[in-house]
Amino acid sequence: MNDVQFALLTLGFIVIIIMIIHNWAQLKKHQKKTQKLTTSSAPQLDDDNDPLFQSSEFKIKETISHPNSQPEPSGSERIIEANLPEDINRATEAVASIVIKTIQNGKANIFLEDLINLSGVTVYVRKDNEIWSTGEALDDAIRFNQVLVVQPLTSRKGALSDESIASLNAYVTKINEVVEGNLFWIANSNIQEESNLLNEFREAVDKALILKVTPKSDSSFHAAALADFFNKPKIVNRKLIHELVDAENSNIIICQLLSLSGKPLQINQESYIQGIVFRMDIPNTPNITHSFNQMISLIKECTKKLNGVLVDAGSKKIDDDYISRVYVHLKKVEQKMLTKKIIPGSDIALKIFS
Repeated sequence: MNDVQFALLTLGFIVIIIMIIHNWAQLKKHQKKTQKLTTSSAPQLDDDNDPLFQSSEFKIKETISHPNSQPEPSGSERIIEANLPEDINRATEAVASIVIKTIQNGKANIFLEDLINLSGVTVYVRKDNEIWSTGEALDDAIRFNQVLVVQPLTSRKGALSDESIASLNAYVTKINEVVEGNLFWIANSNIQEESNLLNEFREAVDKALILKVTPKSDSSFHAAALADFFNKPKIVNRKLIHELVDAENSNIIICQLLSLSGKPLQINQESYIQGIVFRMDIPNTPNITHSFNQMISLIKECTKKLNGVLVDAGSKKIDDDYISRVYVHLKKVEQKMLTKKIIPGSDIALKIFS
């Protein structure tokens, strides 16, 4: 073997060694990256959590009937539930019951004028086992020997104040003394403690989801494209505010479409709109994750037709990984609400999240 051959052989050997080292380094780098992605808190897009193609419409009986967390109600509990108006939720409201020995005529002894100073309080009356009457049905023609006074334990104003609780107790006592009835608290007689606990839950799930679409290259969207985009049956204009409604039920509001300042959008041939805000009131939206999917579908259509880009409230561009995180969070919120027997978008939810 001459010197040239030896040099070529040596060079080839060195090249092989370098390639092995390079491949080993790349393999280590790939393993670290994979490990980082696996341990990251951000969920990966797959068939289980892709927000564009999956929904999580939890059945309430699946989330509240677990034997370890929700024991079967006793016979007396079932009787109480069966004799209450359907829109009362004893988990979220304080309920006082007054049973009267003699039949009462007219509304005078339930002091409806006092309700002006009692935020959220509702009064129900009935005679024996007849249907409960409330609201406009409480007139001078009513006859009753049972009264229910119902107070939501919390709202977006916060937990009940000491003053509110004192006023409620005074009102209930006033009725009971006048009608000479028997007073019994059916639910949450310890109003202050239960109000504080429920308010903690409310704060944990009471969020608004805000996403924005802004022009990708221009300073504003083209007026003609805007008019075409908003001309859809699923986007309705109610009280001058554009809303996305459920494709199967136009009475269900999924989100509002607003200007960047939060004001209603003015869509016409002279529109100068620099961005569209998509705002979802999470706890008051029925089928939260299903609705979120429809919202994202509309947003993607918006970015395509208006040449826009999806950003968060801080104007940071959003990718599918971010959408997936939001979806998983909404899934948890939905689960928490249903476990608490509060169906998102229901009348009970509206009482709490108002």
